[in-house]
Amino acid sequence: MTIRALILSGGGGRGAFHAGVFKYLSETQKSGVDAVHQGAWMPDIVVGTSIGAVNGAAITQGMSAAALEDFWLNTYEHHIQGLPPGMAAPTRAITARVMERALGARLPQVRYSGQAPEEDWNPLPFRPGWLNRRTVGRFSSLLDTAPLRETLANRLKIDATRIANSRTVLMICATNVETGRQTIFSNRFIPAREAPDQAHPDVIQGVTINRIVASCSIPMVYPWTRDEDAQGSEAYYWDGAVVANTPLSPVLKAARALQDSENRAPDEELEAVVVMMTPWRDKGEDAKLHPRPQSFFEAVTVTLDWALLASFRETLKLTETFNALARQQREHPIPGMPQYRVVKVTVVAPPEFLPVTSILDYQPHAKGLIAQGYTAAAAAFAKQYPAG
Repeated sequence: MTIRALILSGGGGRGAFHAGVFKYLSETQKSGVDAVHQGAWMPDIVVGTSIGAVNGAAITQGMSAAALEDFWLNTYEHHIQGLPPGMAAPTRAITARVMERALGARLPQVRYSGQAPEEDWNPLPFRPGWLNRRTVGRFSSLLDTAPLRETLANRLKIDATRIANSRTVLMICATNVETGRQTIFSNRFIPAREAPDQAHPDVIQGVTINRIVASCSIPMVYPWTRDEDAQGSEAYYWDGAVVANTPLSPVLKAARALQDSENRAPDEELEAVVVMMTPWRDKGEDAKLHPRPQSFFEAVTVTLDWALLASFRETLKLTETFNALARQQREHPIPGMPQYRVVKVTVVAPPEFLPVTSILDYQPHAKGLIAQGYTAAAAAFAKQYPAG
């Protein structure tokens, strides 16, 4: 048997691309691929960061590809974000106008927030204080995640119990604001490698709506999310993409959990489908993905996407090294040496850079992104698992 893992990167409104990929993976008759991969490719493990955590939770809970596609076709900016409740009227009017020009949608001010009011800031040092309160207000992020919480609860029907009972292992990633370390929330107990009876120190069991929001909390754009750390103490979280937007390492932790709980063989190959929001070229292909930026927004787009790609490039190199070790172990076993698992990575990515505004803009790009995701997945599978 083969363990199958689906890794969904962050990207906000670009998440419709995930829906197109999942639509292809779910098809029961695929053309142009080998016999093993012509049927539905359903993951044993799902790892998600930011909007990947949202889509990953929906998939783990049992949402069909058609339902996920419908969700994205009917999701608008106001379903995900709004203006902070502490933003004063003058600043609110200016921000709403700017966001309307950028996104083509006028965002409402939310009535409540996941952020505690006492944690809000005075964004500008106006004096006296009353002038600051009346003109600027108190807020520590440009937008607020309260609409996202409602969407997760009421439109996606995210239920922590159903996720916990799913046969699929779900792992979502966030960044601890105060330590800068990646934190993983999982619906399964994930053992420490050295002590299988103890929980992995970087993994907290339980996937809730609040923890999905934590994974989506883009610094400065959205407020940080308060939850708890592995020791049960109060902690604050930002978007997992701050540390790793496309994390492969949680997949190996989840594979170990499957090995222990389902008696899966340690030498089973692991197929990892990595869905990215940035163009990708394999070794030997033209490395120049984008011409020199010609505008400020192009420069922002390229800078952001290169930063998000950096950690994945390094992780992929490390994975290739471990794959070489795993193959050597199979050819020349060494008693007492840990068994490494071969990970076959298939990268699914858009052919061109997506505008930086698409991170916050949820319409009208959804239909096109779904089509791109489907096409990119079909091409990646045909290349990785060709027929004949």
